[in-house]
Amino acid sequence: MLHPLPVYAAVAMLFPFAGLAQDDLSEMRMMGQCEDCVLSDLDYSDARLTGIELQNAEITGVSFDGAALSLAVFDDARLTDVSFDGANLRGVSFVGAVLTNVTFDGADLMGAVFEGATLDRTDLSFGRHCKTQLPDDTMSSVGCDW
Repeated sequence: MLHPLPVYAAVAMLFPFAGLAQDDLSEMRMMGQCEDCVLSDLDYSDARLTGIELQNAEITGVSFDGAALSLAVFDDARLTDVSFDGANLRGVSFVGAVLTNVTFDGADLMGAVFEGATLDRTDLSFGRHCKTQLPDDTMSSVGCDW
């Protein structure tokens, strides 16, 4: 099992071909872009990737368990065998994404948007819902603490 990566190492792995100088990596701790990336068999458990943009990405066999991913964008991405267990997914967008065998056990899905997403062997019910927009365009707020 891989150990959690420091943020700069996670960014370096997400952007291996971005042409960034080593000094620039320290400034890209959050709000990075990796559109059309291919991520496979990686462990980003407990990583801080707030606001990362992964539109149209192909993500396979990746663990984001316990990661801070609030405001991340996975629009039109294809996720297969991915785990978000215990992750902070507040305000994350999965618009038009295809999720196959993706787990969300204990994930915070407050304000997450799954509009038009396709779920195959993926169950959102194990995450915490509060103003969560489901693929059928209904709103789920069963986990709100008010």
